Amino acid sequence: MREPKRSILYLDDEVNCLKVFHHFFSGEYDVRTAANLDDARRALAERPADIVISDQAMPEISGTDFLREVSRAYPRSLRVLLTGSICVGNALREISSGVVNLFMAKPWTEAEMRRALERACAAAALNRPTTRAGSRLNPS
Repeated sequence: MREPKRSILYLDDEVNCLKVFHHFFSGEYDVRTAANLDDARRALAERPADIVISDQAMPEISGTDFLREVSRAYPRSLRVLLTGSICVGNALREISSGVVNLFMAKPWTEAEMRRALERACAAAALNRPTTRAGSRLNPS
């Protein structure tokens, strides 16, 4: 029996990044994208994702704050933070707290993202992501 595709939600206000990501990875993964916070929250409420990727520099919320919401509502999801500007100390703090599972510099290349997704999938295979019944992202 064929294993279902891992699901990914990618939040980024740069629509071109979302399009490129979808182009590269939609054949291998169940890819959903969101260009704003409301769409990302709605997408996760409808169907949780195995892997959640967020850009750090979002207009409505920082990527770390969004991933903190995700870690509370969907604790077994794998969370990836993308940024071109976060200080390494902040990234390490979020990784050590468990909010962020992987950190990637932006802009990313296809090869770098592919390796990160492979690492995330390997980690997810050890702990298949699920959600608690009734979990929702906190809109506040």
